[in-house]
Amino acid sequence: MIRLANQIPAASAEFPSDWQSEFERELISSGLRRVLIVTNTLLVIEVLLLLLDAWHSHGFARGVDALTAWRLSALVFLASYRFLLLNWGPPAARLRYFLGAGMVFSCWSSAVLAGISGDLSTYAIGLLGVAASCPLPGRFNASLFIASAAGLMVWLGMAFPDAGPYWTSNIIAACIIGIVIEKFTFRAALREFMHRKAIDRQRERADQLLYNVFPESVATSLKEGNRSVALHGEVTILFADIVGFTELSTRLLPTQLLDVLEEVFGKFDRLAQTYGVEKIKTIGDAYMAICGAPVPTDHQVERMADFALAIVQECNTMSARTGFELAVRVGIHTGPVIAGVIGSSRLCYDLWGDSVNTAQRIEANAEPNAISVSEPVYFRLRENFALEDRGLVNLKGKGPTRSYVLKGRLDSPCPGV
Repeated sequence: MIRLANQIPAASAEFPSDWQSEFERELISSGLRRVLIVTNTLLVIEVLLLLLDAWHSHGFARGVDALTAWRLSALVFLASYRFLLLNWGPPAARLRYFLGAGMVFSCWSSAVLAGISGDLSTYAIGLLGVAASCPLPGRFNASLFIASAAGLMVWLGMAFPDAGPYWTSNIIAACIIGIVIEKFTFRAALREFMHRKAIDRQRERADQLLYNVFPESVATSLKEGNRSVALHGEVTILFADIVGFTELSTRLLPTQLLDVLEEVFGKFDRLAQTYGVEKIKTIGDAYMAICGAPVPTDHQVERMADFALAIVQECNTMSARTGFELAVRVGIHTGPVIAGVIGSSRLCYDLWGDSVNTAQRIEANAEPNAISVSEPVYFRLRENFALEDRGLVNLKGKGPTRSYVLKGRLDSPCPGV
């Protein structure tokens, strides 16, 4: 038995509730686009046919016959819909109005042609055209097909009582075929919609993974097929290393150790977002972040200083709460770097240059729960932050280098944070 109603799936994880209204809107929108094409086409055809009829009848000298009356009425309907009603009212109401009126004209045309040539093709064409091009949820079209078929059969039965069952059987067959075709087109449209949404979901997941791995501008560039490497005149670089992590690894199970590291670096990640700092990577128990690349950032050194103070405070808080002796050693330097994505597999955004090495060396010479900064960073921070001169420290590969200890802020947090 044919079910008349086209059912949109119930809301579920596979078909969220917002998809229901979106799918219905898509059906109506595509139906209206097809209706516009049909209207424009029929307007041209009917005008040409009307002019041809007028030429053959010498300007309708003998009056207007039933077919010409139908053609004039259809032309008025098409013109009024195209130029007056096309943008009037809700889209669903406009579409249903056109489909209903279109089926009335199809039945009228068949009724006229039945008396002339016994032809019911215009009814079948109208019905099958609606079924194939404008499937709708619910039972509107199916009810329209049944009502139009019943109306046409009643009229033909009254006008041609001796015609027999030939026309009736054709009308019923066309009606059933129309209902079946509409169900097939509705289901095909639904499958295509769900397939497209599934692809969109996968694309969103891939994009989310990409944006989790790379900075936003780099991820966007990768999506466009670009993997440029750029020179940045000034980038502030931070390295942070968990002190006591090696000793802690001898006391905890690997899973417990991983949980601790996940919690610590998870808090660092959230603080990085708060202060507008870009996390680059973690290497074991070391954390690397930058500010000022891949896009320039205002107050980049101040932002990094606030971030460093926050992660030291976070480690102290976590150590007091858990009882684990955790401390963090931090080093900050600012200077030119080359940054970008290179390679062909396991891609990552990374930085190269002497500034990166300097920041790493400064971190390696810092004290636990202390933030060691280079001289360029000191000159950028000295007016708003408390800093202590450490004198010259011997950095591996660089020799004696002056560094400072960042103690805290002298004023409110940097603008924009």
